Amino acid sequence: MIAITVRRTEKVCSDEQGATLLWVSLTMVALIAMLALVIDGGYAYAQRRRMQNAADAAAVAGAYVRALDGSEAQVDSAVHQYATANAAEVVSWTYLNDQTTVQVTASYTFSTFFAGIIGLSQATASAVAEASIEYLSAADNLLPMVVADDDFVIGQSCELWGDDPEAPGSFGWMDWNGGASSSGELADDIANPSNSGYWQIGDTVPAAEGVMNSILVRNALSGWIGLHVTIPFYDVLQDGGYRIAGFGEFVLEGFDVLGGDKWVRGHFVCWMEPGAGGGPDNGLSNVRLTQ
Repeated sequence: MIAITVRRTEKVCSDEQGATLLWVSLTMVALIAMLALVIDGGYAYAQRRRMQNAADAAAVAGAYVRALDGSEAQVDSAVHQYATANAAEVVSWTYLNDQTTVQVTASYTFSTFFAGIIGLSQATASAVAEASIEYLSAADNLLPMVVADDDFVIGQSCELWGDDPEAPGSFGWMDWNGGASSSGELADDIANPSNSGYWQIGDTVPAAEGVMNSILVRNALSGWIGLHVTIPFYDVLQDGGYRIAGFGEFVLEGFDVLGGDKWVRGHFVCWMEPGAGGGPDNGLSNVRLTQ
């Protein structure tokens, strides 16, 4: 009798090798997908942050120009300058809220490292930011002169009168700490606006009593001619003081505080100062990101 033995070793090895190759292939695909997720995902996040920085900077720059009464072309120039300086490739913007808010969209298209293997060779990062103009409801570093609330025209010279504190456009002197006031104290407060402290709409500031027209006061006031000063507006005289209704930025042109007809001449301007927002539009504002 002849015994026949069948050997299946080669086929078994071939099947095992094929299974191993399939498993390795699947594993490589999974590894590449993980690399794409980690490396390309991390890179995409970094580009998204870059675009957010670009949009933020551009929105603030545009709102800043708008707050200073800049034209639409000037706003557009500022938006594109700051966005492209922060690597944005495509930039668009628009006004919101009656042109008190500038909204910017910035984007950048970049090549991926590993995601191309799964069909994603490029990706685009984009971000949106909004910056709003807020007119001040509180401020510090004030000149101790208060002006009756009136419809002043920004940039137009006006003459403020000191004869009738109840009349529109009249002015008066303030005593930040109350109590007895003197020309020397007023002169020091004029020369050093930081003496004012922080005041907000609705506060009542004590009035400086007496004739405040000494040479000390005149010399201190002369030092501000041609310069910007922040002054409060008042709407009501009460409790021996002025109730603050807003803030404005004033350029002093001249004055006469001697005699019966005291006056101060100058013009209000659009200006930026730090302080709390939410006040009336007197041209004095700040800008903050709202999105």
